[in-house]
Amino acid sequence: MRKGEKTGLPLVALFAAGVILFLFLNLGERPLWGVEGRWAEGVREMILRSSWWIPTINWAPHITKPLIPYWLIRASAELFGGLNEFTVRLPVALCGLLTLVAFYALARRFLEPFWALTATGMLATSWGVAAYARVAQSEIYQLSGIVSALAFYFYGREKRSFPLYLGFWLSAVFAALSKGLPGLAVPVLVAGIDTLLYTRGRHLNFKAFLAAGLALTLYLAHYYALSKALKSELPFHLFVRENLLQAVSPYDNREPFYVYFYYVPVLLLPWTFFFFCALVWAVKKRLSLSEKERLVLIAMGAIFLLFTLARARRSYYILPILPFCVLLTTLYLREAVRHPDRLSRIVFYAYGILTFLLGLALLPAPLLWPLLGFSAEKSGLSFAVTAAGLLVLSALIWCMLRSTPPWGLILAYLVLYILGLSVLTPALTPPSEKVFGRALSALSRRTGETPCALGKVSANLYFYLSFPHKVPVFPLLRDLPPSCRLVFFRESFYKKETSLGEKLEERTLKIYGLEGVYLSKDSNKNYLLAAPYDLKIESPFRPYPWNR
Repeated sequence: MRKGEKTGLPLVALFAAGVILFLFLNLGERPLWGVEGRWAEGVREMILRSSWWIPTINWAPHITKPLIPYWLIRASAELFGGLNEFTVRLPVALCGLLTLVAFYALARRFLEPFWALTATGMLATSWGVAAYARVAQSEIYQLSGIVSALAFYFYGREKRSFPLYLGFWLSAVFAALSKGLPGLAVPVLVAGIDTLLYTRGRHLNFKAFLAAGLALTLYLAHYYALSKALKSELPFHLFVRENLLQAVSPYDNREPFYVYFYYVPVLLLPWTFFFFCALVWAVKKRLSLSEKERLVLIAMGAIFLLFTLARARRSYYILPILPFCVLLTTLYLREAVRHPDRLSRIVFYAYGILTFLLGLALLPAPLLWPLLGFSAEKSGLSFAVTAAGLLVLSALIWCMLRSTPPWGLILAYLVLYILGLSVLTPALTPPSEKVFGRALSALSRRTGETPCALGKVSANLYFYLSFPHKVPVFPLLRDLPPSCRLVFFRESFYKKETSLGEKLEERTLKIYGLEGVYLSKDSNKNYLLAAPYDLKIESPFRPYPWNR
C-alpha cells in the first residue's frame, strides 16, 4: 500500500454519509417531473383496479415498458402506507445505492481497495448517475442490474459456481425487465468477450447453461403472464417493436450515428477531462496494457459500438458504458498519482483550482440572493449555498493534507450534487402540475362536476388529479359536449389554438390560471381551467391575464 492510498474509516464514513444524503435528502419534496408520472400514475391505477399486471394511464393500458419498476413502486407504497413522491422515488434511490455497492465489488476485481472506492466515488459523482438516481425512471433500475450482473461474473471469473452463474443471469434479467433488452445484452456481451479472449470457454458449461435457462424462462414468463392478463398478444408485439425493431428501424429517438461521441463525455462530467487523459494514456500504453486494463478498454469499445450501431439513440441509452469509462479513468489516475507526468499535473491542478474557486464563489450567496431574483421566503437556501461552499473548501484542504488527491474532488462534487439536486432543485421547482391537479380535484368534489380535458394531458397531472375513474379527453373544442362545464388544457395548447378563448367565451366559460408563484417557465407544464362565470373559483386559481 503506497502513501495516501489507504481506505480509512473517516474517508469511508464521509463518502457513505454523502451518498446517503444525496440519494435520500428531500427525496419526496420535488413534484413529479418529466416522465415520472408514467410510473406513478400507472401504479396508482393498478392499485385502484387491484391489478399487478396491467399498468394504465387514464385507464388506457400502458405496457411499453417492463413491469419491475411498477412492482417496486407499488411495494414501496404499500410498505410506507401511501403512494406519493417519496414512495415513487424510493426504489430508484435504493437501486442507485445498489449500483454503487455492486460497482465497488466489480471494481475490486480490477483495483486495490483504495482505488476501487475511488472509482465508486467517481461513478457516484458522474452526471450520468447523479442525474437519474433521484428520478423515478427506469435508467438506474437497468444500470443496477447490469452492474450487479458484471459483479457476479467477475467475482466468479475463475470459478464454475452455479449460485454465481444464477446471480449473473438473474441480475441481467432484472435489468432487462426494468427497461429493455440492452439490460441483458450488455452483461452477456462483456462476459462473452472475456470468455472468448481470456477465460478460454471456462464458463461454457452445464451449470452456466442451466442458470441461463432458468433466468430466461422467468424473463419470457413475464411477457406470457402479461399477455394472459391482457388477453392479447400485444405484449409480445411490443417486445419485438421496443427491443428489436427499435434497434434497426426506430419509430422515434432517431439521432445521428455520432451522437454518443458527445453524450458519453457529458454523462461523465465532471470527470471528462480525466477520461480523455485516460484514453491518451491507454493508446500510448497499448502494447504493455495488462490483461485487466485491455479487457476494460475492449469492453468499453464494444458497448459503445453496440449502442452506436443501434439506430435508436438517446443520451441515457448509453449509461451502461459509464462503469467501464470510470474504471479506465481510475486505472489512469492510479498511474498518474504514482508516476505523475506533466499532463497529469496540469489536469490535477486545473481541477483543484477551478473547484476551489467554485467553493469560494458560493460563500457570498446571502448577499447575492436578492440580486438573483429569488424570493425572500427562499432566502434560507442562501445559507445552504454558503455552507456548501465551506464544505467544498474543507474537503479539498482535508484531502490535500491527507495526500489523497482524487478524494478532495470527489467529496467536493458530492457536496455540490447534494446542494444542487437534493436541496435547491426540490425547493425551487415550480409545482404547477401538482397545485393545479390538486386544486382542480378539490373543485370537482365541491361542485360535483366532472372535469374534461382538451388536448394532451401529462401523466403527472392525472396522478395529482387522483380521480377514481377515467377523465374524458377531447382533441378539439368542437368535440367537447355541453355537459363538460369544467374544462382544462395546457397553456401551450391555448396559445396554439388562437381562437380558443373566444370559443370558450361563446360557451360562457371563463378562463383561469394558477397564481404566478406556482407557475413554470415552461408553458407546457402550466394548465388553464375554463369554468362557468357563475361558478365560484377560489385560490390558487385566478383569472387568466389574456382573458378579456
